[in-house]
Amino acid sequence: MIETRAVVVRAGEGRAWVRLLEHHGGCGRCDEPGGCHAPRLAEMFRGGEKTFAVDDPFGLCVDEQVRIVIDEGVPLRAALSSYGLGTALALGGAALGVWLAPATQADLGAVVGLVLGIVVTLFILGFRARRRDLWRLRVERDATAVECMGMERGA
Repeated sequence: MIETRAVVVRAGEGRAWVRLLEHHGGCGRCDEPGGCHAPRLAEMFRGGEKTFAVDDPFGLCVDEQVRIVIDEGVPLRAALSSYGLGTALALGGAALGVWLAPATQADLGAVVGLVLGIVVTLFILGFRARRRDLWRLRVERDATAVECMGMERGA
């Protein structure tokens, strides 16, 4: 299980918008000799403050600190689905396009097959993204957290 701390910046209608309090980067060897320095690169391209929405089964309060949890296999499934499936369908589409096209138009067949493979990948990934249980981030309250008592709820 992968987890990080966040603070609720807005809540309402079964959703909570959270801002991460911790910034993690990869394997932890980022600043060692030979390390990738990926967190610095990510910070360079990051815009201002980032918030994102999660399901709110608890009725969270603004300024409440929570944990955001991702199941262990989710990042691997996401990478395989996007990169693996995308690459396989793009190359498979290009090969099929070359095989089906006349010999004089094999290049055009490859390009059309490649584009169709990418379109099919996007369709599949879009369909799978609608299945919330597949990639779900969970929000968990700390064991010491108490219900909102007179605290302002976000709109």
